[in-house]
Amino acid sequence: MGIPRVFVDTTVLKFSATELLRYAARNTSVEWGGTIVEGVVHDLVEIHPNDFIKNPALKSEAELLPRAAELGKTGAVEYVMGTETLVESWNQRNMDSESGRFYGAPIAIVDSPIKHSRVVAGLGIDRTKEQFRFLTSIEDKRFLELQKITGAYQGERPASQCQLMDAFHVW
Repeated sequence: MGIPRVFVDTTVLKFSATELLRYAARNTSVEWGGTIVEGVVHDLVEIHPNDFIKNPALKSEAELLPRAAELGKTGAVEYVMGTETLVESWNQRNMDSESGRFYGAPIAIVDSPIKHSRVVAGLGIDRTKEQFRFLTSIEDKRFLELQKITGAYQGERPASQCQLMDAFHVW
């Protein structure tokens, strides 16, 4: 049995971005030529977004991520993601962590299960709608099973696009 391969989703990347350098404003006053001048100074501070997680279960899961990343750094686990995950992460805010992407653990890019092209931008093209159209057009038996497992399949209601992406990533 080989090294376990673990798929890294964008959510993992988001909750691993824990050391964000930002500027924080503060009011100050300085004596300048016999006059008191008041102004705003911006200090560089480090923000830890996971400190603000209110849900205890989610917070405890986020706290496990540095240890999980360490497994990848030591070679005990091989982390992988698809190009779609990489592109999806580009749209996420606050991914510029000083700790690096997934705490510096190596993440290999794996091939998609099917050959396809992607539309990143285009005049008059709604990429979200095109992505949904593409995902709902896939009729592979395994992909349809994964839609049910991930909750993307909603019966008579339209499929959940986010969960369709999850099913695609797992596939």
